[in-house]
Amino acid sequence: MAVFTEISEELAKALLADFSIGSLKALQPIASGIENTNYFLDTDKGRWVLTVFERLGARELPFYLELCDHLAARGCRVARPQRTRSGSLLATVCGKPCSIANRLEGEELADMGLPECRSMGALLAQMHLAARDFPIFQENLRGLAWWKMAAQKVKPHVPAAISELYESEIAHQSEVMASPAYRSLTVSACHCDLFRNNTLIADAGTPGAHVAGVFDFYFAGCVPWLYDLAVTMNDWCIDPSSGRFIPEKAAAFINAYDAVRPLTDAERGLWRDMLRAAALRFWMSRLYDFYLPRKAALLTPHDPTHFERVLKDRLGCELPWPSRN
Repeated sequence: MAVFTEISEELAKALLADFSIGSLKALQPIASGIENTNYFLDTDKGRWVLTVFERLGARELPFYLELCDHLAARGCRVARPQRTRSGSLLATVCGKPCSIANRLEGEELADMGLPECRSMGALLAQMHLAARDFPIFQENLRGLAWWKMAAQKVKPHVPAAISELYESEIAHQSEVMASPAYRSLTVSACHCDLFRNNTLIADAGTPGAHVAGVFDFYFAGCVPWLYDLAVTMNDWCIDPSSGRFIPEKAAAFINAYDAVRPLTDAERGLWRDMLRAAALRFWMSRLYDFYLPRKAALLTPHDPTHFERVLKDRLGCELPWPSRN
C-alpha cells in the first residue's frame, strides 16, 4: 500500500461528502504494500481506510468490492466497503476510483504463533465456503498468462539459471492446469494474496490470539480453493530465512482449515503442484516489480529471492496434510 496519489485534507473532506460516515478528523498515509494508495481516515463516526486504485479501473473493481461485501454479510471477518449516498461501493478522487472500508481492529504481526495459524486456517475455510454462491466471475489476473508475460519481460535482466528455472516451472504448471484433475477442483472467488500483512491480529501472543480481520482483496480471482490455501500457507507457516515449512505451524493451519472444509483425496494429489504454483506466482511478481519498478512515494520492492527459495523447497519437501488422513 504505497503512496502513488497524494490526498490532501481538502480532497478527503470533499470525498467524505459523498458518504454518510462522518466528518474528517485525521488523515494519515499508509506506507506498506506496493499496489494502491492507502490512507487511514478518521471521522467523528468511526475509523476507516481510504484506498485509491492505481491499476484497476472502475469496470474491474466491482468484483473485489462486492466480494468483500458478500463475505462480510456471511459473517467472515473482512474489511467491508462502505456505500456512497447513492448506493455505490465506488467513488472517485483525483480522477481515480476509490473506496472506503471500515478500519479493522487488531495489530500487525510478522511472526504468527500456533493460535494465529489455527485461526487463519479456520477463517480461510469459512471464506471459501461463503464464496460458493458469489455470482461474479473473474479470472485470476496474476495467473498463468501473466506469469508467461512477466517471464519474457524480466528475462533480459536475470541470469540464465533463473530464467531456466522459472521457464521450467511455467511449463510444468501449464501441463498441470490443462489436466482433468486440476479442472475438477472446486473453484470460487478467493483472496489469492492472503499474506500475514493483509490481516490484523487480536490478543496476539496469548492462547486466545485470532485473526481480527482480512483486507486488501485486490488480487482476488476465481481459482481452486487448494491454490488459495497454498498461497496462504506458503507465507504463514514458513521459516522466512529458508522458505521451509515449520511443521508445527503448518499442521496447526491445515488441520484447522480441514475441520471447517474437509480436504479431499483428489486435492491431496495436486497439493505439491499448487504449493509450487503459489511460490511461482509470487516469485514472478517480485522479479517483475524488482526489475521493472514503478515510481511511488514510500515504495520498496520485495526481495524476489525469497520465493525462489520457497519454490525450490516445494519441489521435494515433506508436505503438510491433515492428521486425520
